[in-house]
Amino acid sequence: MYTSTDMASMYQDYSETPELAPYEFSEESRTYMLNSTTITHTKEVVSTTNNDRANPDLDLFGEGIRHFEAGEIHAAILSFESHLQNVDPDHAEAWRMLGKCHAENDEDRKAIACLERAVERDPYSTESLLALGVSYVNELDHRRALDNLKAWITHNPKFAGMDVSAGEIDSLYGSGEENEASIGEREELSEFNEVQRLLLRALDYDLGDEESATDVREALGVVYNVSHDYKAAVESFRAAIVSRPNDYQLWNKLGATLANSSQSADALPAYHEALKLKPRYARAWLNMAISHSNLQNYDEAARCYLQTLSLNPNAGHCWSYLRIALTCSERWDLLPIAASRDIDAFKEHFDFVQY
Repeated sequence: MYTSTDMASMYQDYSETPELAPYEFSEESRTYMLNSTTITHTKEVVSTTNNDRANPDLDLFGEGIRHFEAGEIHAAILSFESHLQNVDPDHAEAWRMLGKCHAENDEDRKAIACLERAVERDPYSTESLLALGVSYVNELDHRRALDNLKAWITHNPKFAGMDVSAGEIDSLYGSGEENEASIGEREELSEFNEVQRLLLRALDYDLGDEESATDVREALGVVYNVSHDYKAAVESFRAAIVSRPNDYQLWNKLGATLANSSQSADALPAYHEALKLKPRYARAWLNMAISHSNLQNYDEAARCYLQTLSLNPNAGHCWSYLRIALTCSERWDLLPIAASRDIDAFKEHFDFVQY
């Protein structure tokens, strides 16, 4: 049987968090859109890597936002990278959005490199801090995840007047019984308890703002994933979704949490909701594929892997997952195609949208 345990074992090397490496811009982004025929006015580009000239009216950052919202992640990445190389290398929001693009492509190492730079330039960006915490959870680096989630609450101006002194933890959802066994080391348990305490206190802090409470519930869901208290995490995400039903990322987090708690069948409707809201969401397609694999629906898993690869052809781990699904379904004839990474050749075998 193709289980989540098998997947985690096969994926172990990918999940170990390395030292933060310099972010490598793609060669394609170096001159992306700088030599467009629409340019009518020029000015010197702020860059040490090339001598091209850019249109002062060309809004690369805005272009990236438009591509991102349309689900055109590759074009969004090129836009943000070009902006950071040629216009403003210290634009914190561009680094954050570039990190968000990589996170949506299931490339958390790249996301972390970008989000760390976003936080370096804007330590009080709550969106960057929460996203960084999530990516560290995905990379199984719980200590850094908790550090960023703690910063998310202590750096949040909405909770500036909140008492952050030590106190007892009144758990909203979690029992706390499995924390020590799940996190392992006493120092991490202490850090987890501190972050949980701050978030629960923030939830009780009267802001008269349901959106802020929803943000806290989302952060709590991430923290409970760190401690493997999936029941509490599911309840946190469900409560957040009540207030933000059109948040595709919340639906994906809910689905992933259900899948992590061995409820793959229940995870599928959550992924479907995420994809209804954003059809070109590679991470949700990949998560749905993994759930289908866990349920031994190997043909459907292969289709979802191919949809993921259509959105992000460079996802090497996804090609590996596809080969496993094809092997489990005994599609020996398709293994050479997977080995050659020829996604076009799969069109006659599976129904997926090619972008």
